[in-house]
Amino acid sequence: TPEQLAADREAAQARKDPFQGYQRRCRDLDPAEARARIEAGEPYVLRIKVPEDRGDVIVRDAVHGDVTFAARELDDFVIQRTDGTPTYNFATVVDDAAMGITHVIRGDDHLSNTPRQVIVYEALGAPVPTFAHISMILGADGKKLSKRHGATNVEEYRDAGYLSDAFVNYLALLGWSLDGETTIVPRDVLAREFSLDHVSKNPATFDPKKLDWIQAEYLRTMESSAFVEKVMRPALDAAGVDAGEHDASWWNALAEIVKPRTKFPADVVTVTAPVFATAETLAYDEKSVAKGLAKEGMGAVLDAAREALAGLEAWEPTAIDAALEPLPEALDLKKRLVFQAVRVAVCGNMVSPPLGETMALVGREDCMARIDRARPLAG
Repeated sequence: TPEQLAADREAAQARKDPFQGYQRRCRDLDPAEARARIEAGEPYVLRIKVPEDRGDVIVRDAVHGDVTFAARELDDFVIQRTDGTPTYNFATVVDDAAMGITHVIRGDDHLSNTPRQVIVYEALGAPVPTFAHISMILGADGKKLSKRHGATNVEEYRDAGYLSDAFVNYLALLGWSLDGETTIVPRDVLAREFSLDHVSKNPATFDPKKLDWIQAEYLRTMESSAFVEKVMRPALDAAGVDAGEHDASWWNALAEIVKPRTKFPADVVTVTAPVFATAETLAYDEKSVAKGLAKEGMGAVLDAAREALAGLEAWEPTAIDAALEPLPEALDLKKRLVFQAVRVAVCGNMVSPPLGETMALVGREDCMARIDRARPLAG
């Protein structure tokens, strides 16, 4: 009873001995007496008898190897509480045995439970599964990962825009490695190559920067058509962007310049803003205008650029770049200043995807209209 356990605890403290828990006083109780006391309404629990001659319990773990526990330290542990509910160490074994579970893979904080579960398996005559206790995931401070370290729910990462393939790839590397060098492991390779032999015993540290790098790599290497349908269009639709009507080749060309500049789907909206704007709606960044367009001589740059572009027969990236290439020498200006001025005029900002590719996607007519609109802002 709780009172008996409390008395045993006090006696141990008086002797200055460690409290050993249940003293097995009911271990050899006559079954008839036990039933009579139960029928009389006396509270009771059910315990499993750990054989007194039971040697050490050896847990054969696929990660940690053989782990030995002294059976004498396990006592006769409870498998059913006074309210009739089963304890975890009993219920989990019954459940797994009934389902024919062959491998139990879980956090190593459960390793201390395992010897009791092995004894239950043996008592039931059920085969003991292969155990694999995986190291815990730690935060950068070396403490167990928790909400104070940031998002810990998979749905939070999904809502933030992480790709499932990138996220699974990163999680797989927390305590496991393909060959000690490879970082990008596609899901099909992971499914084929995963082995408990390569799982580390040491705790893994959750590194958000590495997760972000893997995310960017998956986006960068995604097929353009898949990027359009799975990332770009949904992001634009969610932001309410009117993308207009374009053929597949146009979308794929846009994807090629957006992918290297995208870490999350939301970045698509920012990167493509100059493309989906019009000459009338394009927003000009004040700092970019002041630094790249308002300086003396930039008006002449726009005039020369407009003239060079007006004569183009094919409005494509290589032709656009070739038309602008001679301007720095002709105007006796640094190339950076010339292309910076045109970039601000067409894109509204000093930072954008490659100029030729962007202008080709925007279209000849709108690019000319943008240069005309920006001309009064130029020095």
